[in-house]
Amino acid sequence: MDSIYQLADEGKLQAAIMTDGSIGISQISVNNLLPKEALPEYQLNAGLKGVPISINEAGRKYKLNTSTLTRWMQRGLIHQLGKEGRKTLLDEADVAYCAGVYRQNSGQGKWAFDDAGRPYKR
Repeated sequence: MDSIYQLADEGKLQAAIMTDGSIGISQISVNNLLPKEALPEYQLNAGLKGVPISINEAGRKYKLNTSTLTRWMQRGLIHQLGKEGRKTLLDEADVAYCAGVYRQNSGQGKWAFDDAGRPYKR
């Protein structure tokens, strides 16, 4: 992992040296470096990690269009756990996370996720 100083110099982390010599780091800039699985929003449903749910079942349970779920799977936001006959099985923790973020940031034409799957910041 890069040092705090290097990340700050590269503009990837917001940090400041305090008067006592300690380093203060912006929590928001730290969150922007973390994978989505480490975010508090994801941790709310971490107990569902690895639990398979079909696309149709996920659509009903989380009140989402199946084409939206398929698009998120294709973008890598939701992991595909496998197939059961003709059913595509998704990781329910990913589905629950994406549904929650989508509800918070919803609106036609609005981006809900950045390229790393974290909530998109406007």
